Amino acid sequence: MPDAGEMNLGLESLKGFAGKVVQAALGFAGMVVFARVIGRTDFGGFYFLLSLVYIADRPIRGFGQAVEKRYSEVDANKREIVGAALLMSGVAVLIVSVGVLVLRDVLVTQTSLDAAPLVFVTVFGALALFFPAQKLLGGEGWIALQTWNDTVRSILTLGLQLAFVFAGFNAAGMGYGLAAATLLSVPIAWYFLRLTPARPSRATVTSLWRYARFSIPSAFVGKAYDRFDVILLGAIVTTGAVAGYEVAFKLTLPATFLAGVIASGLAPKISNRASKGQDVAIDITNAVSYGSVLAIPVFFGALAIPEPLVVTAYGATYADAAPFLVGLALYQVLYTQTTMYQRALAGLDLPNVQFRVNLLTLAFNLVAGIALLVVMGPIGVVVATVLAEALRYGTSSYAVRGQVREVDVLPRAVFEQVLAGVAMFAVVEALQQMVALRAWYHVVALVGVGAVVYGVVLFAVSAGFRFTLASVYRDAIE
Repeated sequence: MPDAGEMNLGLESLKGFAGKVVQAALGFAGMVVFARVIGRTDFGGFYFLLSLVYIADRPIRGFGQAVEKRYSEVDANKREIVGAALLMSGVAVLIVSVGVLVLRDVLVTQTSLDAAPLVFVTVFGALALFFPAQKLLGGEGWIALQTWNDTVRSILTLGLQLAFVFAGFNAAGMGYGLAAATLLSVPIAWYFLRLTPARPSRATVTSLWRYARFSIPSAFVGKAYDRFDVILLGAIVTTGAVAGYEVAFKLTLPATFLAGVIASGLAPKISNRASKGQDVAIDITNAVSYGSVLAIPVFFGALAIPEPLVVTAYGATYADAAPFLVGLALYQVLYTQTTMYQRALAGLDLPNVQFRVNLLTLAFNLVAGIALLVVMGPIGVVVATVLAEALRYGTSSYAVRGQVREVDVLPRAVFEQVLAGVAMFAVVEALQQMVALRAWYHVVALVGVGAVVYGVVLFAVSAGFRFTLASVYRDAIE
């Protein structure tokens, strides 16, 4: 592939989507196994520790976005950018190691894991090498390779975690397995990159910093926004409300699989094309057109049979999570649209705008979440999140249109997907009135029928969808 600007985003996204499905299946299987094998306290302690690692690695992730952006530009000094990425990772690991040494007793107390300090540093160090390597693959336009390298990591993670846990390391073994799998995946990325790092010049560091000074705080804000609902419910309501929210949220995650892969390729593609002075409107419009192709049926399915879906997946004790499911499914429809504009802003070298939009959204969610929680109860938190994401969608799309006037923010393809979703909803609603859903396989069969109806109707009414499928198929067999 010559550069990121020439990537076939449709084909790359389809190949990457398959990897996302494998990752999701492995992640779910791992959660089920370890939740049963490891004690509840240690299991929770590990995931609490992991959440702290994911907060601490925000500077690495934010700097990684700057690396991807600059690396994807035409005439980029790639060897110096790689050198800067490795230097940043090394400094971050050193700082975090010192911090963990100082706070080791606090980590052990809060997580109930004696090995918490070592696990923290090990996992952080592995991620500090893995994440920049992944971003460099994205900068080359290899998003399918990027996704499948992460899938290889998921496969290795599950196997190594099982090995460490059953070898007697208990919850700490989950951390060691994750770190080992992550480190083993790094050479795969470097094999394809085939670059020797060079000492970064002042010009390279300055260029990266101009982007990173906004992408790093934006990474922190984004993480806070992602976890705000859970924090608010846990702090003010009960852990039971948190559990209901989490199980509903996980049921909606398939809505984001394709959108996530498309978005990961969109930023480097338009970054490369924009740096050459080429048009990027069609790339953004295409991404917006098909980013929600899975989120829309997930929403209409959740709207039709929310309680049966939750109960079938998690049991009758989670039946009260059904309203959460509908609200979060609607949120995912908005999110899969918004993420395209957010990545477009990143590719257009506007991390400052991206940061301001995310900060505004977080502030709105904070105020609305507390207010609606008081007025409506726990469901008010979800309503606030939907409203906040609608605000983020509006401001993000407006900002992109301000830069690229030719972008179609309401493409015909989205309306056709909604039409197919409505048809699916009507069929599923009618069938559940005719057939009692007494067993899990009844629900699975109904979901399957809904999926078929959605796909058939969309194929019938959307010439653009048929053209896109045909194009991807031709590219795949060439």
